Amino acid sequence: MDTGTKTDRRILRTKEAINKAFLELFYEKEFDRITINDISERANVNRGTVYLHYTDKYDLLNKCIEDHLNQMILSCTFTKFSHNKLGLNESIEALKFLFVYFEENFLFFSFMFASRQTSIFRERMLHILITTIQEKLDMQGINQGMDQELIVDFTASAFVGTVEHWIMKQMPHSPQFMAEQVWKLFERNNIS
Repeated sequence: MDTGTKTDRRILRTKEAINKAFLELFYEKEFDRITINDISERANVNRGTVYLHYTDKYDLLNKCIEDHLNQMILSCTFTKFSHNKLGLNESIEALKFLFVYFEENFLFFSFMFASRQTSIFRERMLHILITTIQEKLDMQGINQGMDQELIVDFTASAFVGTVEHWIMKQMPHSPQFMAEQVWKLFERNNIS
């Protein structure tokens, strides 16, 4: 038996319990009122275990946001083809994977969007999208003569707003439907 794997699994389970407890508490009360003691009690671990993995609740929030945004990037196949043009089906499929990730992590994203205290989440998500859109934006045709930064900021903000609306409305459409609709909007603005 590999003790390293066993230890890694225990550490992962502990971190998952801490993150889950933190998110549940985040939904129940204001961030400023959450204590490490609250988190450790909810996660069924001692305070020292929480401090073993995170310096404080701000570090926990930052790492939670960072982990989810990194996973969001990995879930979307756009990043795998950043220098190649994707066909229609591949593009919609890439967006679908992204919306599936949002759906699978509904609790996290709904907490982040519902809380006005987590502007850092919105800023990081926008930054990731701005970088991706800059790589994909075609400044010819409909976009010719327009300000590239303005188009990128507008599109990234619109995408975040669309995702937020979908999540806050309890995801009334399937990830496939959302991917197709968003792709049509991207096509209209020559982002593909």
